[in-house]
Amino acid sequence: MTEEMDKVPRSFLKALADFNREREMVFKEFDEIQDKYSKGEDIVEDLKRFKSKRPGIFVVIDDLFHKAVEVEDKLDQERVKEEEREVMREFKDRFSDLEEAIDLLVLEELVASR
Repeated sequence: MTEEMDKVPRSFLKALADFNREREMVFKEFDEIQDKYSKGEDIVEDLKRFKSKRPGIFVVIDDLFHKAVEVEDKLDQERVKEEEREVMREFKDRFSDLEEAIDLLVLEELVASR
């Protein structure tokens, strides 16, 4: 691979920085979504609203669940601080119940775009 191909995309780095900077808000919003989910309420619109407001952060969240190894490689390559990694692990653990709903939303949008 060339050095150019090995570079972590700037868009990922920006979204990662946004995730860490806005983590309190992100956790608060996902706490609310998870609360609705635990009550059996539909959360698709809530996830869509979050994604439309913060698309980059949503991609990071989706990647945490579905591309964990790739994300770890990017974090290693960029030497991301352990504190920031811990926040990401906490998010993934805390909201693991929402993984399938996030996956379905992403898949639904992929199918709709074809």
